[in-house]
Amino acid sequence: MKKLSLLMILLLSLGGCSNGGIYEFSGTSENWDVFYVVDVTNDDEQDVTGTLEYVGNQIMPETVDYEVATTFTKMGETDTPLIDGKATMGNSCKGCETFQEDDELEVEIRWGDQQEKLILKNEKK
Repeated sequence: MKKLSLLMILLLSLGGCSNGGIYEFSGTSENWDVFYVVDVTNDDEQDVTGTLEYVGNQIMPETVDYEVATTFTKMGETDTPLIDGKATMGNSCKGCETFQEDDELEVEIRWGDQQEKLILKNEKK
């Protein structure tokens, strides 16, 4: 239910500005749940929002580094703070190669001396 609520909030916040497609990607690993919403406004412009949620059994990290990538596009941040176990992701680009509905997004998350990779798939595909 929490996941559905989060996705609905993200979609409502992006819904008014899309001339292209809105794609919802998600994936889960041993320590992370990741939700990623891409609003492609035209062929070379997009806005991205999402969350990383720590679901592991060890001490929750204070910050994480992450990277989201496809064959042609790569985005990420370093030292992203976790608040109540969640980190907010966001980015936008103009004049860039955009994520597509059929893409599988590879996410790499690094914290402390650990790292995990997972694949996000489009939920509505």
